[in-house]
Amino acid sequence: MHYTPDVRKSILCLGFLLAASAANAEPPKAAASAIAAHIKFLADDAMEGRETGTRGYDVAAAYVAAKMMALGLEPAGAEGGWYQPIQFRSAQLAAEKSSFLIRMAGADAVKLEHRKDVILRPHFADAIADVNAPVVFAGFGISAPELQHDDYASLDVNGKIVLVISGAPKTFANDQRALYSAGEMKEQAAAKRGAVGVISVKSITDEQRMPFERTARQTNITAMRYLDRDGKPDGVDPRLRVGALLSRDGAAKLFARAPMTLDQVLDDAEKGVAHSFPLQAAISAHTETTYGETTSKNVAGLLRGSDPQRRDEYVLYTAHLDHLGAHGSGADRIYNGALDNGSGIASLLEIARMFASLEERPARSVLFVAVTGEEKGEQGSLYFAEYPTVPRSAIVADINMDMFQMHYPVADLVALGGEHTTLGDLATKAAAASGFTMSPDPQPEEVRFIRSDQYSFVKKGIPAIHLKAGPKSSDTSIDGEKVSREWLRTIYHTVRDDLAQTIDYASGARYAETNFRLGLEVANAPARPQWKENDFFGVMFGGR
Repeated sequence: MHYTPDVRKSILCLGFLLAASAANAEPPKAAASAIAAHIKFLADDAMEGRETGTRGYDVAAAYVAAKMMALGLEPAGAEGGWYQPIQFRSAQLAAEKSSFLIRMAGADAVKLEHRKDVILRPHFADAIADVNAPVVFAGFGISAPELQHDDYASLDVNGKIVLVISGAPKTFANDQRALYSAGEMKEQAAAKRGAVGVISVKSITDEQRMPFERTARQTNITAMRYLDRDGKPDGVDPRLRVGALLSRDGAAKLFARAPMTLDQVLDDAEKGVAHSFPLQAAISAHTETTYGETTSKNVAGLLRGSDPQRRDEYVLYTAHLDHLGAHGSGADRIYNGALDNGSGIASLLEIARMFASLEERPARSVLFVAVTGEEKGEQGSLYFAEYPTVPRSAIVADINMDMFQMHYPVADLVALGGEHTTLGDLATKAAAASGFTMSPDPQPEEVRFIRSDQYSFVKKGIPAIHLKAGPKSSDTSIDGEKVSREWLRTIYHTVRDDLAQTIDYASGARYAETNFRLGLEVANAPARPQWKENDFFGVMFGGR
């Protein structure tokens, strides 16, 4: 067909206008009804709490894979499928055959009772493990010379059992505090110096937020570690022959002949002051562990990018699909995990729908992974970070979603990890576009930066962020922080995290929308996200 020059010019102008309109078009909206539908399915009793390695989890995984398929995503698991299977070793303490005794010169041995005075942990390396050694108190058990803190500076712990306080000094910046609160960091520091065991007692803050008795009630939940390519359980140091958590009364018995009482060192720890000294006591511990093996799986779907130069780079979205299973007592035994983490998976699926509905796909590819084993210690994300189904160097960022606390109309968000990379500024922009303000973390004692799956990718040097609900409610009659803290104290990790609680699904939709906007910006940006110059985590992990 022949057009006059004026008609051709008009068509060309119209084309430019349409392109500009598409570029500036309002992105698709998240649907509160979809968030509600996903959570209601995942938190149904039929899922049996979605524990790793169970039928209920497998049903939930099939649901997620089917939703990804329906959206037109490509399978991105192992061998061209939707799943990345993971072999796990499960470990259950044989409590009736295990023992924990405190010995002091000239006195009878004192036996601590499992779940009342001490929680002995199963040993993943040896089915039968014994240790008999002196005990030294090492404050928080932290060696951080870059922060001018070393609890081991004046201690000899070679061949000894180390007792530490949970957490880290409040004088540390929030995320450094999170890093050094991690059990793996404390175990590594002790084992490096020749210790044969690490036992702990909760700080005053940690005891208030998660009492020993509540922790003890969940000891029947099976522990797991993924098996690496050599068939060995990941993250297990065979040099450490005992691991345990002591109650306040149990730990106090170790201080009977110490220069300070347990109450004194715990009070000082709340002020950021740590003490270290030998205890005039020894421990004889015997653990017997029964092992099993099970398979669980990550679920992965891919939206292929449109730019030939950047489609082989990936923006990663993660959320954990598992919860605690059916281990409760009484008539209701099922830990439904509606918010933890039905909310994150609902967001993941709704974000995938929004990406799939775009008229033009983003420049970079977008990878959606529902991970298993988070409640077992971030096992599924650790496995994916170690054995990714795409080149690890091509993953430009991880955006993780876990336990969005939408108990009220949420007005603000907290960006865990936002200050460490350029993702933080992009998150602030995305939040504002969805009607949220940004707030600092009101609960640093929860050390949440290391307690979910984004941290698995941080440790591989990948910029990562995790947006959480902030303490503000748009309903001024509701004290959001008070509601959030009460939920953490009374409902978190209990059978009451179910569909009977108050859930503001509209806030969940805006949360999903915020994470979508953030990921879309990253997927289309000319440059990859970067660690901030001289950032603590960037220096520690960014070169990997």
